[in-house]
Amino acid sequence: MRADRCNRCRFWNEDMSARDPNDENFGFGQCRRKEPVLLQPLAMMLLPKLEFGQQVDPDLDVTSLTCASVWPATGATDWCGRYEPKGGGGPC
Repeated sequence: MRADRCNRCRFWNEDMSARDPNDENFGFGQCRRKEPVLLQPLAMMLLPKLEFGQQVDPDLDVTSLTCASVWPATGATDWCGRYEPKGGGGPC
């Protein structure tokens, strides 16, 4: 089993409702290494529908952008090349 996996990374936010207290290898969470990802299909649903020929760029308000954004979901034993151990210091 890899030592550099998500449940041992300082950027991982575990979903406590989906964990097994008896098995550290089972669980799900969110990777907070980078910014949330905008889900384009959801953002398109939130954009106002423009009339033909309308030359105005619609604005998405902050609430709509937040609703259309997600942190990447990962499993406890997933891994990537940007692992940093918990308690590794740094600004966070």
